[in-house]
Amino acid sequence: MNPEDAAAGPEPLAPGPPEREEHPAIAWARAVVLGIGDTARDMLEAGRKAAREAMDEGWRRFDEKTKRRR
Repeated sequence: MNPEDAAAGPEPLAPGPPEREEHPAIAWARAVVLGIGDTARDMLEAGRKAAREAMDEGWRRFDEKTKRRR
């Protein structure tokens, strides 16, 4: 290997295929699908948080009822 070649750096990559413009309907559909996915993820997280809080509250009430049992 020639030292001058090493200093020049790696060979440039061959150009890829030209990018095609996306049809506006496809872009709109993709945005809708991604938005639905984000909303579903947020709803699941909110449901999990509420379930954790309800479980903690249930255990707290159970502990209060059974703490002073004979």
